[in-house]
Amino acid sequence: MDHIELWVLFFLIIIGLGWLNQKHRYSGKVKTAYRDLRELADRTRQDLSHARDLPIWESRLRELEEHPNEFNKLDQEIRLRETFVLYLEKHYPGDPRLKQLKDTAAVQKDTVWGVKVKR
Repeated sequence: MDHIELWVLFFLIIIGLGWLNQKHRYSGKVKTAYRDLRELADRTRQDLSHARDLPIWESRLRELEEHPNEFNKLDQEIRLRETFVLYLEKHYPGDPRLKQLKDTAAVQKDTVWGVKVKR
């Protein structure tokens, strides 16, 4: 009986650590970056974006790039890189980053958190 109790305790500890990791991962700045980037992407696709949105795009992308798995997950969900390229093409067609960003957006990652994603 002691072994079963130890395994249950071990399982509960693993679940608790996973929950804490998830809370930490989606805290504060990452949540804000997620929300803002989704909103910016929607506005860009609906042709409602403004040139003054660039500092927001850049700061939120910079924040999310510190969490590569989260960045890749969001890119997989809403085609983030492709949408940012569309935004730059519309408002800043002479931006020197545009060519490199187009090349990067053309190659979509097929894994998120090391798990292969079906397309």
